[in-house]
Amino acid sequence: MSEREKHSVSEMLGETLREVGVLVFLFVPLGAYRGMSLPVWEITLWMAATLMVATLLIAAGIIIERKRS
Repeated sequence: MSEREKHSVSEMLGETLREVGVLVFLFVPLGAYRGMSLPVWEITLWMAATLMVATLLIAAGIIIERKRS
């Protein structure tokens, strides 16, 4: 793989991870709000887990983007 291809793959992977993180951050809580009939503690746990996953995806995307430079 040439240097340009590596640059392109890491750039696309970083952007994809960031976008997926943002989508998880936005739409999972919305879906939970509309469709769940769980106790408050379970909803709180679900939201905390969702926010952690979204944060990890966004951070991974940023790290990959920074390493390619």
